[in-house]
Amino acid sequence: KDSLQLRDDVASINVADEKYIVSNQDSLVMGTHFFESDNPIYIAKKSLRVNLSDLISKGVTPYGYFLSLAMDDTIDENWVKLFSQGLAEDQKKYNITLLGGDTVAAPHGLFITINMLSRTNDSIIKRSGACFGDNIYVTGTIGSSAIGLYLLKNKNDNLGLGQLDIQKLIRKYHLPGPRLKIINLIKKFASSSMDTTDGLINDLLVLAGSSGREFIIKKNLIPYSISAKKFLNNYGDFNIALYGGDDYEVIFTSSMKFEDKLNEYAKKINLKITKIGNVGSTSKNPRLFDEKQEEFKASCYTFKHFK
Repeated sequence: KDSLQLRDDVASINVADEKYIVSNQDSLVMGTHFFESDNPIYIAKKSLRVNLSDLISKGVTPYGYFLSLAMDDTIDENWVKLFSQGLAEDQKKYNITLLGGDTVAAPHGLFITINMLSRTNDSIIKRSGACFGDNIYVTGTIGSSAIGLYLLKNKNDNLGLGQLDIQKLIRKYHLPGPRLKIINLIKKFASSSMDTTDGLINDLLVLAGSSGREFIIKKNLIPYSISAKKFLNNYGDFNIALYGGDDYEVIFTSSMKFEDKLNEYAKKINLKITKIGNVGSTSKNPRLFDEKQEEFKASCYTFKHFK
């Protein structure tokens, strides 16, 4: 494409036919976002997918990325080879290209930063467009990744789950699955949209705040995988799923007038979406309520960016 085969100091990107360049950036750090023992193929794919998720939730098609890698001397040639394999597989899967970047030595640990770009003629679907009465939706299922992380950290505490369920939940943590096929659905029907990074409830609060409106969520409509439900029923505290984060699903609002067409379109592209609530009145201090008008409070499961 326009990376100049990575043989120069810059990438040349043709924007003659496009109105906008859309960009986002995420960093992943060993010990915070992944474990030293994790498969390098998974680490590479997760690094790409957390960035892909941002762009997809805006209704734009990812184009290419810059990668910066800082690593200490515990990272050997075989690790880099497997990491590169993971990048190559997902570049093909998501039709994106590596545009450039940098590799440097770090005194300790491994740090990955990806800056991803998209070219588009359409304006993005922002976080701030939710209107009174809009339906609130989430794609896929919630909480499996946070539960997978719990199971990785507490290997002797599987709460009676079988190996297959454990593997499914851990895989969700290692490999989030942003879906390119949602892009057109977001463009056609969404009034506001973002991906779920820091836990469903925390991110819904961000979306509500951006639009300056109360959100009313029906707890019993929130979708969980079968494996997650088994865990949660035994664990007894659903907050791990609601606040735990790392889902990389999409939450979005859409006008009630689109409800039938939206469901029809989602069925056509075989995408699981679930209506979980509605947008309420404007507020200077937007909050999140359940169907009993009880406010969702902060949780100990909330991911802390700065500790």
